[in-house]
Amino acid sequence: MTKPTYEKFSELVGKTDLEMYRLGWTEDQGREHLWKYYGVRSRLQLTEEELDNFLLYLQLCDTPIS
Repeated sequence: MTKPTYEKFSELVGKTDLEMYRLGWTEDQGREHLWKYYGVRSRLQLTEEELDNFLLYLQLCDTPIS
C-alpha cells in the first residue's frame, strides 16, 4: 500500500496518533472504527476529507471505545 499524496497526510496521521494515545485506543480499536465507519482497515486508505473527519471524531471523544 502506498502512502497518499495529499500534503496534509503526515500531519493528520500524527494528530490522529496523538488523539488515539490520549484516548487510550489500541491499533485494533482504531482499525475497528475505520472498518465500521469507512470500510477500510488503514488510514492509508482514507481520503484527506475522511482522515480529517476521523481526527475530528477523535478530538470530540472523551473516553475510549469499550
